[in-house]
This record gives sequence, structure tokens and C-alpha cells, in this order.
Amino acid sequence: MFEQMLLPALQMARSRYQDALANLTEGELVWKLADGSHSVGFLIRHIAEVEYRFCLMFFGRPLPNTVTLDTIGPVKDEGQFTDLSALLAFREQSYAYLLESLRQLPSEAWDHPVEAPIGTLSPRQALGRLIYHTGYHAGQIGLIRKYGGKR
Repeated sequence: MFEQMLLPALQMARSRYQDALANLTEGELVWKLADGSHSVGFLIRHIAEVEYRFCLMFFGRPLPNTVTLDTIGPVKDEGQFTDLSALLAFREQSYAYLLESLRQLPSEAWDHPVEAPIGTLSPRQALGRLIYHTGYHAGQIGLIRKYGGKR
């Protein structure tokens, strides 16, 4: 069910995110739109962490032991996400983990409500919210790369 009905939408959304990162340089990771806002590096890390968190909350898989959620909650961007290769690797690992989680989810579970700290959603609804979340922050990255700079 996932492969035929939902994967194409996820892949399209993901392709737009990847476009926002095209030709990204390590120097751009610290760019922001304004003082106090989040940097490109922070947003890349955040998108990946939310993918992992949704696997935990809605798609039936625990966080890997090596994953920490440093960008979720009331946190401040301290400029620590500046290693481009490490960020891109983390991004790819989270997406692979998400895809595997979605592929393993039984068909009958897709529309069963799941209670989570962010609300009660079915996995199908949660995937929609996750796609929106990624698009929202990918748009921020695009704006930062177009109009922002080092702050």
C-alpha cells in the first residue's frame, strides 16, 4: 500500500527539499535570515531529527541508539551544525530509516489513530504532516540561501 499510494507523494516532496540544497556549501550552513533565527545547518539537522521522531511516535520504530534530538523543543541554534558531510549523511540516514519504517508498517495500521506528544494522528495523517514539515523548512532554507547570509 505504501509503495503504490504514498511513496510517490513523499518522493516528490523530498525532491523539492533536495533542490533547496543543490550546490550547498559548508559556508552556507551558518547562514540565517535574521539574528535569532535558525541557520541552514540547524534546519537540515532538524528535518532529519523530526523524521526519526515520527518513526518513534507514529511508525512503530524506536530511535536508533546513536541518534539524539538536539533541535526539537525549545532550543536555540548555537551554530553547532557546520559539518556539511556529516549533516548530509545524517539526512540520508534519517530518510532511509523513515522509508524502512513506512515499508514495515502493516496496511491495517495506516488509519489507526496513534496518541503522541504532538497530538493524535493516524500514520497516514502523520506522513502528511511530516511532508508539510519538510516542505516548510525546505522553503526556509531556500529563502535563507536567496536572501540571508552570515549573521
